[in-house]
Amino acid sequence: MIDIEGLDTGPTATILTIAAQSFDPFIEGYENKPSFYTRVTLESQENRSINDDTIAWWATQPEAAKEAFHEDNRIPLDQALEGLHKLCWHADFVWANGPTYDMNILENAYRSFGRPQPWQFYKVRDARTIYSLWPDCPKPPVEHHALQDCKRQIIMLQQTFKHLGIKSIR
Repeated sequence: MIDIEGLDTGPTATILTIAAQSFDPFIEGYENKPSFYTRVTLESQENRSINDDTIAWWATQPEAAKEAFHEDNRIPLDQALEGLHKLCWHADFVWANGPTYDMNILENAYRSFGRPQPWQFYKVRDARTIYSLWPDCPKPPVEHHALQDCKRQIIMLQQTFKHLGIKSIR
């Protein structure tokens, strides 16, 4: 599961944080599975976009969500993409909460550095569509912390698969 936090909604968005959590969609939880989380330097993204409406939206978020803006332990975007690559390159599927935000931005970022993305386009899966198949799926609040949101999305996906009796996917 991949989640990012950014400063715009288009494919060239400046990325604040990137997270990924490995998991098995048919087994509860994600403990003892590798994960990746990093904050990204803004200086390494001079050609990426920032939207005033997105900045204003961030200003309305709870203090805990603003962790994405902390300055400590940031790395350049190319290093962040390399770290994500190491976790994802061998995944059977790559999940995100919708096909048009996280994956489009990351794919654009990989292209901007002339690097191959670590997944094939046909391996990208949309978790939000799966949850919609069970309208009563319990939905914990979104934290807007990329790694915590990955974990939330995993739990919802696993619960939906279990509820619907889905035991495999292709």
